[in-house]
Amino acid sequence: MEMVCGWSLRRMSSLLDELGLDPEDFEWQDLALCSNMPTSFFYDGYESDQETAKATDQVCLRCPVQKQCFFTGASGEHGVWGGVYWNGSGKPDKNRNAHKTEEVWNEVQRKVT
Repeated sequence: MEMVCGWSLRRMSSLLDELGLDPEDFEWQDLALCSNMPTSFFYDGYESDQETAKATDQVCLRCPVQKQCFFTGASGEHGVWGGVYWNGSGKPDKNRNAHKTEEVWNEVQRKVT
């Protein structure tokens, strides 16, 4: 069963029902921690300095929809998706991900598999 933020989708759906909200009214993006952040953090501003890039990575690593976001990026988007900067051809951009430690890569791998 798929989990979101440690909750099963069945439990999440039940909670939304209790609140009078229709689960069909939500997209995964609605649950993303970055939904109110400036988009520049995920494109050109991502590598403006290592602290910005690392902070953006940490948002992604704590996001309940990281997996869905990651696979959206892997399908051909560019920019940061699921904690990885994608080059637009379905491959991680080596230069824009150069600051990542092996620990961060392992955490991304663990969360998206």
